[in-house]
Amino acid sequence: MSARGDEGRLTVCHDAVRKDDAMTRFLQNTHGGSLAPHLSQWLAQCGDETHSPYALIDMSMLEPTTHGRLERLAGPSIELLAGTDYEAYGELGPRLFALSAIDSTALARLTGTTDARPALSVLEITTHAGVPDLRGLQWLADAQGTDDTRLYCRYADTRILPNVLSVLDPTQSAWLARTIRRWAWVGRDGTLESIDFTPTDSAAPRHDETRIHFDDAQFGTLMQAAEADTLFDDLHDQSPEIIPTADPATLWRRLDALLDIARTHGIDDAPDQRQFITLAWSASEHFHTLPALAATFDATRSGSKRFADAVAGWNDDIWNQIEALAEHSAKASASEHP
Repeated sequence: MSARGDEGRLTVCHDAVRKDDAMTRFLQNTHGGSLAPHLSQWLAQCGDETHSPYALIDMSMLEPTTHGRLERLAGPSIELLAGTDYEAYGELGPRLFALSAIDSTALARLTGTTDARPALSVLEITTHAGVPDLRGLQWLADAQGTDDTRLYCRYADTRILPNVLSVLDPTQSAWLARTIRRWAWVGRDGTLESIDFTPTDSAAPRHDETRIHFDDAQFGTLMQAAEADTLFDDLHDQSPEIIPTADPATLWRRLDALLDIARTHGIDDAPDQRQFITLAWSASEHFHTLPALAATFDATRSGSKRFADAVAGWNDDIWNQIEALAEHSAKASASEHP
């Protein structure tokens, strides 16, 4: 291995990186200016004798004292996982807060508690005598794979929610539509995103009515969709100095795009993906286009060599080319952010 091919060579660019202590914890922008009016419009379309709007909040992302403040704004909450196999989450589990009688000031304060956190969605839920029907939400929370492994599906986390909804097959979507008419959430860019459900009376879940069953393709899609956030958490804790300066939603798009590139080169395990991203963010996001790395990526795509092992064998010429890219990236960043 080249004497210069060590971990230090992975941090060759030091200009366009965050150095403040207020770095975002989540790849989630602050609430956009359009959120409040769009949410008000969404709520204005809610409510009849059989449906009511509720806020679904992932309490694990908020301070312990937030629960009391939210209940003072919206009234008593409902512990979504109570009575299920996941009720041990308790105060850290998702909770529902009624929105049918909330005023605009209280609504603004309620949404403000989740600003820059992927913790808020709103639903129009079927009610019986004023009580929300939780069967669909509890069914969606209890996920089972083809190997019978059961997992808590944390869809109250809005980084996960759109991915979960997108992988549902028609039968699963129709089953959820029996109790959920509409669902909206704060997207990564801080704006409101939503989906409407169309019920199909003849549809039924494929196995039972207590938990959702994901096939291997659905489960794999969900796991892959979570990789960017998982890797960002790791970098945030271990290598915050390499994270570029950008708003969180932009960081997520860049990180997700780089992971897509890594996968095309056969780099799909977490340690190698982290090394790929470390090179991209400490040197240049275009390092993988260097002709000198063609042999490396031929090897990773064929499975004959792991990325980390290939990097360990890079010679000084390759590192010099990467450092030249890093210097070019640093100068370009300096010109954009004088």
